[in-house]
Amino acid sequence: MRENTKLVFIDNDNHDFWASGNHGSSISFLGEKLLVSWSHKHARDGQSSAIYASSADPVDYAWRPLAKIADNGEGGAVSKYPATNPVFHCDAGKMRLFWQMTSDGTQASAQLRMRAGNMSDAFDSIHSVGWTTPVDGDPLTTSVSGDDFLNAAAALYPNAWPLLNGAFEPKKSFEKAPSFSSEKGHNLAAPDVDAAAIDAMIDALFARIREFDNTYLKDVKQQLLENRPALGPILDRLRRFSDILRFFDALHAHMRRNTLIVFLYMVYDTYNMVVMRLTVFNMFSPDRYERGWQTRSQPQKIRLENGADRLLLPVHSDVVNLSVVLYSDDDGANWHYAETPILGRGTIEPSIVQRPSGKLTAFLRTKAPDLYLDRIAVSDSCDYGITWSPAVPILNASIKSRDSGISALSLKYSRFDPSLGPFVVVYTPDEDGRDLHLCVGFFGTTAGGGNRPLAWLEPVCLEQADKDCRIGDPSVTEGDDGTLYISCSYRVSNGDGVSEKICVIQYDGLRG
Repeated sequence: MRENTKLVFIDNDNHDFWASGNHGSSISFLGEKLLVSWSHKHARDGQSSAIYASSADPVDYAWRPLAKIADNGEGGAVSKYPATNPVFHCDAGKMRLFWQMTSDGTQASAQLRMRAGNMSDAFDSIHSVGWTTPVDGDPLTTSVSGDDFLNAAAALYPNAWPLLNGAFEPKKSFEKAPSFSSEKGHNLAAPDVDAAAIDAMIDALFARIREFDNTYLKDVKQQLLENRPALGPILDRLRRFSDILRFFDALHAHMRRNTLIVFLYMVYDTYNMVVMRLTVFNMFSPDRYERGWQTRSQPQKIRLENGADRLLLPVHSDVVNLSVVLYSDDDGANWHYAETPILGRGTIEPSIVQRPSGKLTAFLRTKAPDLYLDRIAVSDSCDYGITWSPAVPILNASIKSRDSGISALSLKYSRFDPSLGPFVVVYTPDEDGRDLHLCVGFFGTTAGGGNRPLAWLEPVCLEQADKDCRIGDPSVTEGDDGTLYISCSYRVSNGDGVSEKICVIQYDGLRG
């Protein structure tokens, strides 16, 4: 155990319960109690699952009895398919629980659900919530302007890092990334992209394209031919786009590395657009904009320039590895798509922080880490979540990400001056998932200047899991004394088999 940290497991004695899969937790304070929810018996192959919760006072961590708060309904309103990734928002005596449920076991069919309830000011446990909707919740419907959303995504791809105007320009596209949200801006520095990083990008693009080849090759070749007729002779000769790999040495002698990588990005982006139109945004489905999205990070309330409140619900698609932010300006009664997605290539699970200036920054997990220099990705919004800049790798090379969960939070009660915009990012930096790290950054006080964090502290290792164990999927909240509480899934392998528990890590290192 590291200095200033304490780890506790939820209801550690119930072995049978924890012998099944438990993951995707979220944590928040309700009054003086910590509330943690998570998915139990999760499986994407059709096995049913439910959402559980428990609460405790961090003074003694006496966890209240576990409570099932969502599943597929009495009698199986959605038979046998999983309910996963719960997140919740509590304010003014109202609780809203959000999750997703699939209708056929595939993530393309995922439907966002919401369950509402009332609670007293003196919250004691989840058992005291008066639910006003059934255990399977209600579908969360959203409004969007037809194909405008897809067209906006297609228009952003040529300027999504590391491309600028369709050319491979990692430095320039990083510096100009904020100009593609509603307010012009620039970054004052950019990460170095050397030959080894470019080769890693090429390998990653080949690997991703291979995954698409067997299902969407014909549609992609047709769309590329319509958009780029000059590619016709090449497309006619290709059985597989990944066949390019077999001829890489010959191509390299006649094709500049930058030309090859631009071609690969173009193919990859076209695949993504085809998959979006045929799956998540199925043009033949009447609810085409309400399927395929899933939650992971907590919703949050932000204050607009006019003093009004806005609720933000970040969601992502595991099918096309794309993120979008839903928002509500009427306390959750109606939800809308942002005008642009958080466009990236394998950037998912956005966790949003608001700066003192009002700008928003989303920190994102990277499913294709080599495309983002093995780092967490970030995106900015200058209009309170309506438009977002394309995702770019974070400047701080210490914050590594190898397709692992992250959680970010603005700090209100720490020892740091709130006007400096302090925030924290919690993440697992390696593929093994044994270490859990925390890093504090500062946005500064002004809206001008750079659009990235101005300063960072050295990362802190919060926990190192035992051999044959894994820790991950963090969710972080802050107590009013500056103490941080991080819920995680903790996978344990021992003589009794494998169990996946939910733990809470308490960190006192930022207290005043």
